[in-house]
Amino acid sequence: MTQTATTAKITNARVVEMAKMGLDEDVIIARIKHSVCDFQLSDSDLMELKKSGVSSKVVAVMLETAPAANATPGSEPSDGKVRVFVTDSQSWESRGSGGGGGNKNGWGAASSFSGGARPQTAEIIKTLNQRCPELTVTNNLGKANFVIVLDHEGGKGLLAHRNKIAVFNQDGDDIFSNSTRELGNAVKDACEVMAKSKK
Repeated sequence: MTQTATTAKITNARVVEMAKMGLDEDVIIARIKHSVCDFQLSDSDLMELKKSGVSSKVVAVMLETAPAANATPGSEPSDGKVRVFVTDSQSWESRGSGGGGGNKNGWGAASSFSGGARPQTAEIIKTLNQRCPELTVTNNLGKANFVIVLDHEGGKGLLAHRNKIAVFNQDGDDIFSNSTRELGNAVKDACEVMAKSKK
């Protein structure tokens, strides 16, 4: 594999170009994460990106790269706690659409659960606070070390009320997933995985 893809600087204009070419947002995100980036991310720049069709998910990754340029590698808030952003799959997906993630802060920084948390999401937050005191639940996606996404399946029969839980790290990699009736056990397992991967 050549290094040319990683040496070209990715700018706002390049991200817009890739979005207009119809590249999948995961492809654009991968390019951002494996390239040197030089983004302009003022409020007006974020509005321009949105108007140009760049998804909220891509903008969030762009925002995540910004502090890395003027901070030490792997910099975190000074309290040293591991931060977790909790959402459900529907809120997560809706962030890419018109109303889901866009507000004056760009990537839903002030509206943590985009349009109201489902009871299961609130339950995860409560359980995290109880079982994982070393973790801090944040509503600022840009500061999160991990994202927990919950997919709650309703319905009748054997699969009634199954909860699928997945944990993603800052690289967007799925480091844990489970399907369970009891959220508490899945959250406890997720805590252990997150704690281990930060060591």
